[in-house]
Amino acid sequence: MFKRLLAMLFCLTLSYGAQAALQIEIQGGINAGRKLAILPFEQADGTRTDVSAVIAQDLMRSGKFSPLTGSSLPQGVIQGGKLVVDTAAATGAEAIVSGRVYPEGSGYQVEFMVTGLQGTQKSKVLAHYKGPATQATLRQAAHRVSDRIYELFTGQKGAFRTRIAYVLYKHGDSHPYQLMTADYDGFNETAILRSTQPVMTPTWSPDGQRLAYVSFEKRTPCIFVQNIVNKQRIKLASFPGMNSSPSWSPDGSKIAMVLSKDGQPDIYYFDLNQKKLYRVTNNRAIDTEPNWSTDSQSLFFTSERGGKAQIYRYDFRSKQVQRVTYQGQMNLSARAVPGSNSLIVITRSNGFRVARMDPDGSIYMLTTSSLDESPSVAPNGSMVIYSTVYQGRKGLSLVSADGRFKATLPSSSGEISAPAWGPLPANY
Repeated sequence: MFKRLLAMLFCLTLSYGAQAALQIEIQGGINAGRKLAILPFEQADGTRTDVSAVIAQDLMRSGKFSPLTGSSLPQGVIQGGKLVVDTAAATGAEAIVSGRVYPEGSGYQVEFMVTGLQGTQKSKVLAHYKGPATQATLRQAAHRVSDRIYELFTGQKGAFRTRIAYVLYKHGDSHPYQLMTADYDGFNETAILRSTQPVMTPTWSPDGQRLAYVSFEKRTPCIFVQNIVNKQRIKLASFPGMNSSPSWSPDGSKIAMVLSKDGQPDIYYFDLNQKKLYRVTNNRAIDTEPNWSTDSQSLFFTSERGGKAQIYRYDFRSKQVQRVTYQGQMNLSARAVPGSNSLIVITRSNGFRVARMDPDGSIYMLTTSSLDESPSVAPNGSMVIYSTVYQGRKGLSLVSADGRFKATLPSSSGEISAPAWGPLPANY
């Protein structure tokens, strides 16, 4: 309980500037990662984003870092305008991040430096970068710094400039069902669609420009594809019966879906290049929740063909279906983890919980809640966002792929479900 209180206080201490639509509340894990000392950036008067605070928040949420900030840093780290490496090393941190934000032209330059504190890297400049920003893009510039630091220490690309999509339900609103997008941390929330009827299961295109989703606006389920830049959209599937669970392939060429137009619910995909629909499964059992492998060569899906819901995989090369999960009473909602051969699943174990299934078939529980659903994996494989019930309301939560870091994202404006993590930005 004491660690949780410290984590909450830490999160509040880092709050600065504009408020996010989703307020991230840390539940645990901030002491488990690599220590980096984050100095307050020197910032020009009038800047409204605390860049160093955003960086510290990003790194902490990844589950791989334990940033040291503010009072956790010793006095005298900076003396006479110079970094005192020996003083900073006393914190146990392996490196220190310093920087400044200064005016240039009509905007700003954001400059940062990472200096080693331990061993052979002591006093060595490990990274140095500067780039332009405006008042409106300072937060994105801070995320860019976080991405570079994350990649420096992990060898993986950071995902701090990604966006998420989700469904917001506002009880009593004239258009209570709203399809929203936001930065991964809840800032810059934007409404894509407002409807009087349910909206479900958004999925991102790999270029981050379009969303496919299910809408009941005509009182029956239809799958739409909408460009979030120019707002244009097309109706992709409106067959009699079920049209559900769209899933965009990582190569951008196909959208899988569940249709019941030929009887029972089965898996299909629409080839966006050929403008043609193909059937994948044909089984008396219910097949649902298609999701692609990271190489777009397989489809994972949930089926009851073995008696209870388990994960199966259809391989496009062999044209064969293979059962994937055997442990646990029930496994649903498979999501491939980029950069690995693991899957994120919802498994039934004292409720429905987020779990990671590793290549050897073992299942590792990532959450302790009991009503988890709709997991979505960050494009670098580091984090999972999912829907759960928190304090009696449906909302979103985050967990690192190793289970060390956990956070909730409660919203004061309504209930949230069906999160989808977008791709890495094209200008990474």
